[in-house]
Amino acid sequence: MFAQRPAQLRHWLAAAVLGATATAAQADPFVLVPAVQVLVGRDAGKDIDKTELNLIWDTGWKWGNPQGWQLNLDVELALAHWNAKSGTNRRNLFEAGVSPMFRLEYRGWSVVPYLEAGIGVRGLSHTSVSDEHRFSTAFQFADTIGVGVSMGDRQQFALGYRFQHISNANIKRPNPGVDFSQVYLRYRF
Repeated sequence: MFAQRPAQLRHWLAAAVLGATATAAQADPFVLVPAVQVLVGRDAGKDIDKTELNLIWDTGWKWGNPQGWQLNLDVELALAHWNAKSGTNRRNLFEAGVSPMFRLEYRGWSVVPYLEAGIGVRGLSHTSVSDEHRFSTAFQFADTIGVGVSMGDRQQFALGYRFQHISNANIKRPNPGVDFSQVYLRYRF
């Protein structure tokens, strides 16, 4: 579906964003706090740059001490653009998906350090970025780990680093995968 109809992908994403925004607006603001996150990354081995925009909602699920170690669960809706820098018949593509992200924070300071991890699903608009780098499926998984710090009077700002592996988990071969190193800025409303 994604490989053949990029316009449908854009319409699907717009509907998902509008639906999620409407849900967040109707919900208790202390439970569903929307955030926006901008990421830039690179897979140096395959010479692909990635720019990503995420919309994030706090699910309200928390475990631990609010003034010490605490585990939180957020849901991220991602839309990204891949820019192939090398290869024959280069083709840029779009990526869309959703990921639950667990964030282990140490609260109690004005700057809150955290570790994060999540596994989500992705759809790609095309199954290749060049003749040398082809995927067998547009459906992919995204495994993410990262570190960061949040700051501000409400910890509304965050700066972080992520490592993200995207592949189809050997559902079908070839499964070359990509490994992005990403830095990001986040603002929580």
